[in-house]
Amino acid sequence: MPRGAIADGSAGPDSRILRPAILANHFLHWASSLIVMSIAAYFIAHWRRDQHLIYWVTIAAIDSFLYIPALVLPAMKSYKGYLAPLAWIFSYLWLTAFIFAAQDYNQHNCALHSPGGVNKCSLKKTLEAFAFLAL
Repeated sequence: MPRGAIADGSAGPDSRILRPAILANHFLHWASSLIVMSIAAYFIAHWRRDQHLIYWVTIAAIDSFLYIPALVLPAMKSYKGYLAPLAWIFSYLWLTAFIFAAQDYNQHNCALHSPGGVNKCSLKKTLEAFAFLAL
């Protein structure tokens, strides 16, 4: 018998606690990817494009699209964590995105580094923070 299940097949107390936590986790992940996508798209629209910006927009766009079903699946009783392999794959992609952001914005002077040498350090640090949260 699965953990948290009762003999009559209904969900036990573990399920009542875990499902809202999983839903909150999916929502935080989805919102973080939307924020990263928005900031990176803003940089692409206004300044020069580089590989890291394109990587961030691509990963965030694909991730935010694929996580839309994840916002409702934990509410279903038949949900058994089918998105776990997808989340595992994207965790490595987000780790790479965070490393790119840390290298770009922490290794050198933030105001002089990409994108375009503009002084948008607060947006760059925000992108870095939400890339970490999406991880």
